[in-house]
Amino acid sequence: MSEFAAEYYWIIIVTSFFLAGIVKGTLGLGLPTVAITLLTFFIPPVDAVMMNVIPVLLLNSWQYYQAKDHLFVIKKYWRLAAWMMASLAVFSFVTVHLSNEFIKLWIGVGILSFFITNIRSGGWHIPPEKMRKWQPIVGGVSGFVGGPTVLWAIPLTIYLISAKIPKREFVDTMGFLLLVGCLPVIFGYVSTEVFVFSEMWFPSLVVTLVATIGFILGQLIRDKISTDLFRKLLLWMFFIMGIRMIAEALL
Repeated sequence: MSEFAAEYYWIIIVTSFFLAGIVKGTLGLGLPTVAITLLTFFIPPVDAVMMNVIPVLLLNSWQYYQAKDHLFVIKKYWRLAAWMMASLAVFSFVTVHLSNEFIKLWIGVGILSFFITNIRSGGWHIPPEKMRKWQPIVGGVSGFVGGPTVLWAIPLTIYLISAKIPKREFVDTMGFLLLVGCLPVIFGYVSTEVFVFSEMWFPSLVVTLVATIGFILGQLIRDKISTDLFRKLLLWMFFIMGIRMIAEALL
């Protein structure tokens, strides 16, 4: 950790998760992506990933609880959830064997994928009759990306945007898939002692409270601002930070 990060540790963490919570409340996703992207400027990427585990679990529990039709989401996406959970269960055990540089590279590539997917989302389309066929592939890739980084929302976003589902269904489905994905990830991290509860419970509690405040604020402003403009500004921020992380990992 840099001297600057050590001196302003809690200011950095609280600010990162507050902003991430606002994004999550506004767009229905982006909590770990924003938080990890900001935190890795100051702290090791493994620490940034671990600090997101509990907030992701709790806030997505809340998001799915607010879903319009819980059973509809489960019936439509249970195959995707099953494949994703199996893949996450495998790849979450990989994290303990990876260097900080490799994890940073992995995160950077994931963030750029998120950027490219959303910028070009209008050009890709999955017909409704083919959505089920894509679910095992999307689930497997989500586990590969998300196991070491908690960023399994990136392939899910590609899939759901390409399917052009309604906005409400998108938010409800992301809540469900991100929630169930937390279970194998937490099991893998705890089993390999990457996530040590005795060390992480207090930071996790603090960032969850802060992210929740941001989440509530994001929900309040969701219908009051241009979500499209907000999304584009966010995407370009991701692009810059993703490039920076890849360059730092390789140089």
